[in-house]
Amino acid sequence: MAKERVTITVEVDLLNHVKTTVQSGICRSVSEWIGKAIEEQLAKDARLGALDELIAEFEAEGGLFTDEEIAEQRKRDRQASAALRREGEKRLAERQRRQAQTGG
Repeated sequence: MAKERVTITVEVDLLNHVKTTVQSGICRSVSEWIGKAIEEQLAKDARLGALDELIAEFEAEGGLFTDEEIAEQRKRDRQASAALRREGEKRLAERQRRQAQTGG
């Protein structure tokens, strides 16, 4: 794939994070890291675009979502997130307990 050199300006803290990532060997270069970030953003944009289309289709058939429906869904999302977080914390505690028992 063809490449083109560009000049960008980023916050120092962000660049330092990227450099640390490169130094740790996760990426070979700052350019590779930025390229991967762009790819991830493009994929995210595509997913959000598809979601926008689905919502538009749904609302075209069944009407616009109400503020109450949106608020209720947010509540369910928060509850599901909290449950997942608690489950993850339990798994981590169990893993740490097993490691402490085995000395590893």
